[in-house]
Amino acid sequence: MKIEQAKLRIRQVGWLRSLPVHFVDLLLAGARLRSFRRGEALFHMADPSPDMVGIVDGVVDVVLEPGVDGPRLGFVAKAGNWLGAVGMPGMTQRRISAIARRDASVLAVSAHHIETVAMSDPDTWRHVAANIVSHFDNLGQLLHANVHRDNSVRILITLRRLYDFNDGATEFPLTQADLAEMAGLSRNSANRVMRRLVEEGLIETGYGWVRIVDQPRIMNILKRSHLPVWAGCERLEA
Repeated sequence: MKIEQAKLRIRQVGWLRSLPVHFVDLLLAGARLRSFRRGEALFHMADPSPDMVGIVDGVVDVVLEPGVDGPRLGFVAKAGNWLGAVGMPGMTQRRISAIARRDASVLAVSAHHIETVAMSDPDTWRHVAANIVSHFDNLGQLLHANVHRDNSVRILITLRRLYDFNDGATEFPLTQADLAEMAGLSRNSANRVMRRLVEEGLIETGYGWVRIVDQPRIMNILKRSHLPVWAGCERLEA
């Protein structure tokens, strides 16, 4: 893939999709195209944060590394996701590890370039902050899923996170063990929930993949569970 193709693709999805064209043009003018093979790390937790990276294509695991408990899958990011912004403003350490689940192409934009863009566009850091807030919203849903008493709700919140924070994507290369890990459940507990969700027509599953079939019903079930109404990514685009 050539860099101009990558720039055209990434501006049509995710964070950049509804931002002002002038800002997007300035931001992508300093982007570098990078490629990663399956299993290769985009970056590791505690690495420096010199840039943010936007996924053009492929799938990337967001891995939490809480120390004694070892690495844990926290999220799966598809095209349009931008990672690495949380630590970038203060050049602090990365908060997570990002590992290519499938071969991935990304555009990397350095903190230095973003500072240059901010000199021309006073709204630059507000746009970057919106991206950062979306990550904290995602984290909030992760925490909610992992403390809820109902195993079905844990899985449904996890499916909602995948949908909401991947620009409405519905199909993911995930095993039931992956979903169990993200929801904080045992594999057996997750399997029982997944079978029931398939029977109810909410999802479809196959070998190494899951597809969300009825997102509106998933949302209605979560609302009946008295969960907070998350405004979603739309309010973060300003």
